[in-house]
Amino acid sequence: MDQTLTELTEKQVINLCDGRILGNVVDFKIDICCGRLTAIVLPGEGGIFGFKRCTDIVIPWEKICKIGKDTIIVDIGIEHIDECCKGKKSRKFLG
Repeated sequence: MDQTLTELTEKQVINLCDGRILGNVVDFKIDICCGRLTAIVLPGEGGIFGFKRCTDIVIPWEKICKIGKDTIIVDIGIEHIDECCKGKKSRKFLG
């Protein structure tokens, strides 16, 4: 099934590990040499209007288990998500 990037941003991302809804995709990482999507980017937790928000969560494409009609199921450890809010504003790559 073909999906556009816009369609992917409309889906909720759910972690298989703990059932937590992580949010919606806000950005992508692409390998420009081969034109391949390598990761999806989710906003960090918290904040108001983007201020004081935690580090963005970058989930490698290999960690995506299933892309459904309304959801994207990923399998990442919860400790990686919880670490995103420990002070840094750079993106955290989960792998």
